[in-house]
Amino acid sequence: MMHKKYKLYPAFLLIVLLGLFTGCEDVITLKLDEPGDQYVIEAQITDQLKGAEVVLSKVKNFNSDNSFNGQSGALVSIEDEQGIPRVLTETNVKGVYRNDLLKGTPSKAYKLKVQIAGKTFTATSIMPQKVVMQSVFAFELSLFDGPRLFTHVTYLDPEDQDNYYRFLEYVNGVYTKNITVTNDEFTNGKLVRQMLWPKEFTEETKLKKGDVVKVEFLNIDKNIFKYWRSVKDGALGSSGNASPVNPVSNISGGAIGYFSAHTTQSKEYTVK
Repeated sequence: MMHKKYKLYPAFLLIVLLGLFTGCEDVITLKLDEPGDQYVIEAQITDQLKGAEVVLSKVKNFNSDNSFNGQSGALVSIEDEQGIPRVLTETNVKGVYRNDLLKGTPSKAYKLKVQIAGKTFTATSIMPQKVVMQSVFAFELSLFDGPRLFTHVTYLDPEDQDNYYRFLEYVNGVYTKNITVTNDEFTNGKLVRQMLWPKEFTEETKLKKGDVVKVEFLNIDKNIFKYWRSVKDGALGSSGNASPVNPVSNISGGAIGYFSAHTTQSKEYTVK
């Protein structure tokens, strides 16, 4: 039996290949998991007046916009050191509850209770003793992108207790969004000089002459330290995780978020 041989010219071969690929094309639709009916609670009480606030929202679907999904109609209270529940009322911002007269006391425990749509969420946080922030200033270091100024904070860590800290930096009134938390595992009883790193190393995040920098110094409890560290190392994917995960929460009942009883203080400086 004779076998016929065919010679395919390049132009013809290209048409055949294009026909194969286009003829087999399928539309693939990815099905993403929906977050469900899950609440997010961001709650705090400080040692300052107007420091008691609870922000209640819901997790939004993946394809939704980034607008705040605040939740109204909740019964929100914080039990004070005397065991008396203090009600937080909703403000004109949907999902934001406040009590401007509620002020915390260091070393006291506070209990949060949020009730909404038949669900109850609770949490407890102990307000630590206040450690005094001594100074804030800019210090120059030379890194891979050249010389850059960094904010430094100094404080004396007491040696008779475990301490946990959080720092918030604002440049010209804008929060830098960098998460900085630390403890005294290696600095117990020492004078500490804490450097605040920017979230991203870009020209826009460089401190410049004339910038007004404000630092808030928070003394937080151990559970809140774990929460913010997990936000930074887990939810932001900076610890080698395959995918972001929910941070460690001190709230029971199934909500995401935290309740923090902490002291707060602030200092400002101008970059020269």
